[in-house]
Amino acid sequence: MKTTVSISLCAATVLLLSCASTPKNTAQASDITLDASSASVSKTQNQPTRSELYAEKISSINISLISSPKETVKKKIFTSPYTLKVVDSNGNPADSFELSVSYPSGRENGLVVFSETSVTTNADGIATFLPPTPEYAFNSEISFFPKYDDTGLSEEELAKIKQSAEQAAVKAPFKVQTNLKSAGGVIAIVDFNQNGKAITSNPISSSNLLMTLMKFGFIKIGNAPQEISDAVIQNNEEKILSRAKQITNSFIIFGTVTIDSAEKSDNGFTYTLTGTVKALDVKTGSAIFYTQKTISVTDKNDWNALANARKTLADTLANEITYGI
Repeated sequence: MKTTVSISLCAATVLLLSCASTPKNTAQASDITLDASSASVSKTQNQPTRSELYAEKISSINISLISSPKETVKKKIFTSPYTLKVVDSNGNPADSFELSVSYPSGRENGLVVFSETSVTTNADGIATFLPPTPEYAFNSEISFFPKYDDTGLSEEELAKIKQSAEQAAVKAPFKVQTNLKSAGGVIAIVDFNQNGKAITSNPISSSNLLMTLMKFGFIKIGNAPQEISDAVIQNNEEKILSRAKQITNSFIIFGTVTIDSAEKSDNGFTYTLTGTVKALDVKTGSAIFYTQKTISVTDKNDWNALANARKTLADTLANEITYGI
């Protein structure tokens, strides 16, 4: 009987000791698990993002434009390529470095559309790009920047990378003149006074634009009849196109010039004007050009200020048209 009791007490003691130690071991395991989790989170937080890696990569390189081609004419290839050089922070050529190229390639509703491709430097750090034969006229820019992969990027990360790319980018003029200077066409630009009323008695801006385009080499063009100007006032594009087809088989340029503000100060009179101009291919009815330009001119004389503002705006629009239609 004593032996039995002694064994039972020992068993109970072992059981109690075992039970008492269990919570302590469990707590230690839990502590280890938490520590490991914290270490994992800390490691993830310290890992650089893709935008940070990209920024670090391009911080050590420099892109420079060696040469660029002269402007060309629509449907004629550039006579020479754009040539660039990429070097590292020590001035050594960056071999096999990829550059993205963003260049004007088309127009949608008259607005410039860009395409993107890439070029790679050679052992001397030189990369060249000869654009495809332009099918449209452009007064724009071409941009070269370090290539990046946007696959799986969040909007925030992509925005950061684009910002870094923009800061590292090298840009150059991309100029293609129209090939329609001798095609003939009509112009209908309607002026509005300070009260927002259309001026139908004298097509001032239309005539200014016509004269400037002729100086730029346009021939066989002229101001449209009043009924087309009336359609411009009515914002009736269908009527504009229909009447233009009776006059020309090339293009019609139409739009408005409004007075945004007229102010008087110690410096004189300041007029701010906005010209909104569109061009249609009369054969297809499609928009081949669109622009909106705002200019301000100051002069001591009120009449001269407005007249010079109209002339300055006409010159600006003529240049856009020359490189736009």
